[in-house]
Amino acid sequence: MGLDLLDQDRGSLARTVKADLADPAAPGSVVGDVLATEGRLDVLVHNAAVFVHKHPLPQVTLEDWELQMAVNLRAVFLLSQAAAEPMRANGWGRIIAISSVGARTGGVSNSAVYAAAKAGMISLMKNFARNYGRFGITANSVAPGAIEGFMTSHLTHDERDRFISQTPIGRFAQPIEVANVVGFLASDGASYVNGATIDVNGGWVMT
Repeated sequence: MGLDLLDQDRGSLARTVKADLADPAAPGSVVGDVLATEGRLDVLVHNAAVFVHKHPLPQVTLEDWELQMAVNLRAVFLLSQAAAEPMRANGWGRIIAISSVGARTGGVSNSAVYAAAKAGMISLMKNFARNYGRFGITANSVAPGAIEGFMTSHLTHDERDRFISQTPIGRFAQPIEVANVVGFLASDGASYVNGATIDVNGGWVMT
């Protein structure tokens, strides 16, 4: 099952749900719907994100801050909070947050709030990992670098070249290269990976 604010082609997903994660009531409602219709929730992947890139740091507004923190951090906490106890009852669960290389670097010139939220996601996953690991639930983060797709579509040719020049592999990643790591973290094979952050950035930042 997938969730988005916009109508999407569901692809291979059994179904999709339309919800606005900026609404603090949405996370609990979404998890409740999953439990009611599916009977259980085993894997939660935090992939929703908002990046307001139009304002440089001196012009960042409170509205910019509130929107990015609401979707990128508050919703991550509320969804994880709503999902963790049902997972605990089942004795198994995976919570995976899609963070960003910006959490490691502080981001680029216009991404201060986005980067701060993404760093907060990593800290949240570590806390859930500590609290729920003993119940068969792991919580981890993935920190992608430059990925082809909607979130990088605004970049200019020069900006793309600059990011590529900082990446030893010398290219942007395809979304599947991040999805493969998420798939591993969601599997039984990652049962002893807990509270970790896996960098998928082509060597842009090495930790």
